[in-house]
Amino acid sequence: MLSLLLNSFLPVAFLILLGFVSAKKKIFDYKQSLAILKYVGVVAVPALTLKMIISINLSNLNWILLSGYILSELIIYIIATLLAKYIFKFEWHECILIGMAASFANHLLFVYPIALNEYDEALIAPIISIIGFDVVFLVLNLIILDLITLKNMSSKKIVLKQFTNLPLIALIVGLLIILIDIKLPIAFSRSLEFISGSAAPCALFAAGIILAQKLEKTQLRISNLIILFKIVFHPLLAILIIWNINSIEFSTSETTIMVATAPVGLMALVFSTQYGVNPSAITRALMITTLFSILTIPLSSTLS
Repeated sequence: MLSLLLNSFLPVAFLILLGFVSAKKKIFDYKQSLAILKYVGVVAVPALTLKMIISINLSNLNWILLSGYILSELIIYIIATLLAKYIFKFEWHECILIGMAASFANHLLFVYPIALNEYDEALIAPIISIIGFDVVFLVLNLIILDLITLKNMSSKKIVLKQFTNLPLIALIVGLLIILIDIKLPIAFSRSLEFISGSAAPCALFAAGIILAQKLEKTQLRISNLIILFKIVFHPLLAILIIWNINSIEFSTSETTIMVATAPVGLMALVFSTQYGVNPSAITRALMITTLFSILTIPLSSTLS
């Protein structure tokens, strides 16, 4: 397990380091990192959203296990958001992105690749179902962020704007493909795979550039808050909730717990720049939780 994790971790560390060195050597600058993240949010994330939605098999979902994880994720999201608002006095759109960073896991880059090599389909299915829920939750957050940040726009225009919300469109199209059981052309499937595969590398490289920027004291405290929630509180809460679901054996929830121990996901970082939020705190939290995951993910697999 440790060797597999290192094989997943080293490419991540290398991309972040490459971005960091590129910024220090002035090959790339902060504005260019924002352009890269814009590509990820506008192009790669919708492709990734569509890819994950159409890969979900509704008949294989363990709804009780999924609901336990969702409950833990929502509790962490709400508490982190409210702390950012009422303790750190941030604006609501900043608080929502902090809540996303504290609760969203990097399941695609870490847990899913490891699980593919270690577990059978029954234990991989919960990971895919969590990814599917997080896609839906991401889209809902983007709608809320639009409602908050576009105060000068009428409600009608905000509603109409959602039809240009590419993750939302990808979600709707993906659900239609599942419900109607559409067979996608090979060329389309390969294009989707190719584009969605660029999301994580581009976001990680941009994260390295952002990491090279100076971090303010307030951003440092927010970063520590995100790290504490993601590495300590979320895993403990998920374990507590799942242990108290009597109809689920803990051994069947092993990969679900692994998701809870995974590092900060990329989505909060990707969309922070689109909504005018300083991404430095989220970037630092992403890096440090990635380092911690070398221990937390293997440890979670031994709990059963």
